Amino acid sequence: MAEADNPAEGSPQFDYAYHLRLDQLLTSLRQVTPHPEEHLFLTVHHVMELWFKHLIFDLERIVPLLDADKLAEANWLLVRIGKILSLAEAHWPVLETMTAADFAEFRPYLTGASGMQSRQFRQVEVMIGLHQTAGEDYCKRTESLWPGMIEEYPRSLRDAFFAVFDRADLSLLEIYKNRWQQHQLFQLAENAFEIDRAFQSWRHRHILMVRRQIGIRARGTGGTFFKDYLASTTHYYFFPELFEFRDQLTEDAGGDVMQGD
Repeated sequence: MAEADNPAEGSPQFDYAYHLRLDQLLTSLRQVTPHPEEHLFLTVHHVMELWFKHLIFDLERIVPLLDADKLAEANWLLVRIGKILSLAEAHWPVLETMTAADFAEFRPYLTGASGMQSRQFRQVEVMIGLHQTAGEDYCKRTESLWPGMIEEYPRSLRDAFFAVFDRADLSLLEIYKNRWQQHQLFQLAENAFEIDRAFQSWRHRHILMVRRQIGIRARGTGGTFFKDYLASTTHYYFFPELFEFRDQLTEDAGGDVMQGD
C-alpha cells in the first residue's frame, strides 16, 4: 500500500477527513429513488446502525468486566448504553418530520427492505439476553434469519449481571434497602433497569412512528402486519425481574400490591 494511502499519524495527510474515512462514510448514503425525503430516511437509519455498532463494541467489554467484578467500569459503560438508547429514541421525532404522504410516495421502491433485517439490532438484543426471556418464537425467528447468532453469544449481559448478585449472596431487596452501603450493586441494578426502560421507550416510540407513517393495519415492507410483529415486541424485557421486584419493594414498605397476574 502506498504511503499516501496510509499516512502516518501526525503527518499532514493524516487529517480529520482521513481519520473518519469521510470519503467512504459520506458516499455510502445512496438513494434508490429521486424523492428528496428518502435522504432523511437513509440518514436516520445510517446513524442508528452506527450506534448499534458502538453498543455491540461496549457490550463486548462489559461482560468480562462484570465477570471480574470490576463494577465501577461496568457501571460506567452501562450508563453510556442507556444514554445511547435514549439518543436513538430521539431520532424518531426527526424522522416524523417526513410526512406520511412523502413516505407513501417512495415506499413502493423499497420492496423487501425493512428495519427487521438489521442484523446489528438483533445482535444487541441477543448480547443483552432477550432470547432468554422473550420465548421460543423469538428464538426461532432469530435463528431463521441469522443462523448461529444465539450460539455466538453463550454468555449474555443478563447472565453476567445475575452472576454478580449470586457471588455477592445478596437479594435485590437487601441491596436496595442498603443501597448506600452496597452502592455499586445498587447502581448495577439501576443501570440494567434503565437499559430495559430505554429499550421499551424506543420500541413504543418506533411503533407510534410506524402507525403515523403507514397505519395500524398495513403490511410492513418486511412482510409482516403491525399487530403480528411490532405490537408484540412491547412485551419484551431483558430483565423482567427488575420490574417485578418493584412490587416486592412496595409491599415491604407497607404498600398494597395486587396478588396474581
